[in-house]
Amino acid sequence: MTKRTMRAGAQVLMMATDPINRGILRTALEHPVEVAPGHAFRVSSGGREALFVAFVVERWLQNAPHGPVDIDGPSSEGTVAAFAEGWTATVVHMLAREPMTLGELDSAIDDVGRRQLKRHLEAMRAAGQVEALGKDSEAIYALTDWARAGIAPLIASARLERRNPMEGMAPIDALDVDAGFRLSLPLVTLPKELSGVCRLGLNLEEDESVALTGVTARIEEGRVVSCEDGLDNPANAWATATAADWLDTVIEPDAKRVRTGGDRWLASALVAGMHTTLFGVSVA
Repeated sequence: MTKRTMRAGAQVLMMATDPINRGILRTALEHPVEVAPGHAFRVSSGGREALFVAFVVERWLQNAPHGPVDIDGPSSEGTVAAFAEGWTATVVHMLAREPMTLGELDSAIDDVGRRQLKRHLEAMRAAGQVEALGKDSEAIYALTDWARAGIAPLIASARLERRNPMEGMAPIDALDVDAGFRLSLPLVTLPKELSGVCRLGLNLEEDESVALTGVTARIEEGRVVSCEDGLDNPANAWATATAADWLDTVIEPDAKRVRTGGDRWLASALVAGMHTTLFGVSVA
């Protein structure tokens, strides 16, 4: 990995999918490991959640466009690293907004050199996370739908980071919030009778008096057709919560901690659609 501070979710994503870490946790989950007489190593709640993160990653890898990737296989580590590094370098964030050329990415991202950006794009393209339209310097790079679905493992990882913070882990910031919504919303399918505009706001602090950050999504006949920065645009529906409550609600089907207003049918369907799209398979 690069030496830069990894963005929210990326560090735990790598730790949770490390085969050694997973092996230790799985073994201790089945049979507590006795380290001394009367003292046994047992899996904590954080360890169980790390195994959940690995499960979400495994599900994501099974849908890779080039064919299923075995989480225990030789290509798994490189595939996860390509996405985690692309997220940390904000390549994923920029491409979540729109397809871009290498030159446009270089102009949009200040602290990553053009050569390094090209390496990120090549790694993500080889993994099936980016596709190039055109050739050489004129190529336009776009995220695949599978890369967009990679926000699910990052969401699970970011929740674990918030619950069990470690040194060097970056908090969720406004750029992550923007990218998270822009990655996931185009994948959501709603009933065709639903159309409208919905503000999706998130408090980065647990103090609800702190200003919201988020996006405004336009839905036409059940599909999200656009996302715009901020929450100032006119809308007929809204959904807001703290970061912790958004993470819980999107991951857990029974959490329902996101408040909705206006056209509640539209807002609630959009929130539920994010859960179903990203975490809809039972993990019991």
